[in-house]
Amino acid sequence: MNIVFKSLSIVVFTIIISGCTTKGEPMVTYTIDPDMKVSQISSSPYRDSSVKVSYPTDIRGKSSSSIYYSYSDTEEGNYQNASWGSNSSQLLAYTVMRALEQGKVFGSTIDYRSVANVDYILESEVYQFYHKVRKDLSLSIVSIRFDLIDSSTSELKKSKKFSYKVATESTDAKGYVEATNKALERLSRDIVKWLGRR
Repeated sequence: MNIVFKSLSIVVFTIIISGCTTKGEPMVTYTIDPDMKVSQISSSPYRDSSVKVSYPTDIRGKSSSSIYYSYSDTEEGNYQNASWGSNSSQLLAYTVMRALEQGKVFGSTIDYRSVANVDYILESEVYQFYHKVRKDLSLSIVSIRFDLIDSSTSELKKSKKFSYKVATESTDAKGYVEATNKALERLSRDIVKWLGRR
């Protein structure tokens, strides 16, 4: 009986010690914060109108705080030691709002949570938003379609898909996030130019 008890004690002690000494990599949280260099639109056709930036939807239902990667055409997953600080769709919506405000495309730009009546609604659908890693390349992949809708008639006024592939300086989550911010910097300029003309 004493032998069994001693054996169990050793096992329990070993488990406790292992739990105390084994540490995983700490979780790192990232944000989307592109270095925006958006030029103001001097003669925007919507300068006297208001717009609400809707919450982006994900065509594959992957809107979350997870940072996704793909190492082959059939393998994908999410980083276990890195994540977005907020839901990726929320971060994207905020980025688009910042771009439209800096570009002075609309007279007022409203958050998707507002119940205020507006002239237009800017909807978006995320097609791709992940880290692509292959043997000889590492890319941030961003592909988002935007639809500008007249809120009073539900008429689709404009629609366009923006797609970007930006090389990363490293194959980890940090390198991916840096490249993603560069891609969204380009998106910010492009969407302002697109909406700033008829």
